[in-house]
Amino acid sequence: MRYFLFAILLAGVVSCKQRAVDYQLVLHNPVLYSKVTGQLTDVITYDIFTPPVASRIYAYSHLAAYEAMVHGDSSYTSLKGQLKGFDYVLPPDSGKIVDYPYAALMAFMEVGRTLTFSKDQTDKIVDSLKMLATEHGMPADMKKNSEEYGVTVAKAVMAWSKKDNYAQTRSAAKYTVPNDEGKWIPTPPGYFQAVEPQWKTIRTIAMDSSSQFSPPTPCAFGKDSTCAFYKMAKQVQDTGVLLTEEQKAIASFWDCNGFKLNVVGHTMYATKAMTPGGHWMGITGIICDNKKADFEKTVYTYTTVSFAVMDAFIACWDAKYTFNVIRPETVINKYIDANWKPFLQTPPFPEYTSGHSIISTAASTVLEHIYGAQTPFRDSTERPWGFPDRNFQTPRQAADEAGISRFYGGIHYRPSILVARDQGEKVGNYIFSKLAMRKEQLASK
Repeated sequence: MRYFLFAILLAGVVSCKQRAVDYQLVLHNPVLYSKVTGQLTDVITYDIFTPPVASRIYAYSHLAAYEAMVHGDSSYTSLKGQLKGFDYVLPPDSGKIVDYPYAALMAFMEVGRTLTFSKDQTDKIVDSLKMLATEHGMPADMKKNSEEYGVTVAKAVMAWSKKDNYAQTRSAAKYTVPNDEGKWIPTPPGYFQAVEPQWKTIRTIAMDSSSQFSPPTPCAFGKDSTCAFYKMAKQVQDTGVLLTEEQKAIASFWDCNGFKLNVVGHTMYATKAMTPGGHWMGITGIICDNKKADFEKTVYTYTTVSFAVMDAFIACWDAKYTFNVIRPETVINKYIDANWKPFLQTPPFPEYTSGHSIISTAASTVLEHIYGAQTPFRDSTERPWGFPDRNFQTPRQAADEAGISRFYGGIHYRPSILVARDQGEKVGNYIFSKLAMRKEQLASK
């Protein structure tokens, strides 16, 4: 009888240990963090946030996850004092046991839920995480403490986010399209108003200002066939007329048009897609998985990449609305060929510099700092939109392809892509060198 009772007791102990292992295996799995990031991307896509606004959602959501995570891993350090005006996030009370990866997931989704519209969708994501914790044996007090701590961190990040001038840009005066020849004007088929003309006033993450990495003055507008600007536009037209199937595939794969207006005869309908930032969030998850990064390093990687993307958008939008360069479609239709159409739909904002090129290069620069230049991966992010995977030997190769895709698509002049690539490299290098997020970085400063 005594042995029987001991066996029952032993079985209970083993069962408790197994349940503890279960919740750790599930909730500490970095693939889960990537999955939840992908679910937030789905919400951002559904809510049709513009690319710059989407980058803001990613940056603050990942910051919250990072700050929740740092108190559970001594190899990382808080960003207090490194981000302008960001207050220190206090650790949980000493008497409370917290599962930090779970708290990070809660913090991430609390910010994501706050900054997006579709609360029913974000609530489902949060509920599914809570269910995982319960079903896989997380102790009730730990679960409660972790959820409360995640929300506490999220509130601190949200308080900081409210000081970035975003609310003021929502009520800013309506943008007036310049009348000067050679300046940007709305393009077909929707002739939409300019997107986020005040984005350069958003507080940057790490850059000193939106103009810190300003590009050189673009080529002067000209409509004579002998001038450089005309030749630049003619190059776009000639390339568009003779696109190869591979060039079309590249342009389509990287389109990332969040709201595309399709015209079929007399019918118009819109389709949605993830933003360029969302595409690079997907790539980040793929690379983290390939490199077998643990939960903490995965959160750190996402956070750093999202910072680079957000600052790159701010730098890009500073240039766009400083120079107001006219789009190729407008120039070609007015001065070269009235019937020409770009392969991709022209987005509603000025041309110079290329957003895809700068944010892709910024993201790839950070990824190569963390994992090395020789980081091959298979990009499967566009499967939901029916595009086949593409293989890349390095993140930079993917970034360069993303940039040139806009030239193939007929929506950017080639020099704008090259200049933006230089901008993006500077932004990525600056983010990585300025922010000491790992203890060894802090020690070297």
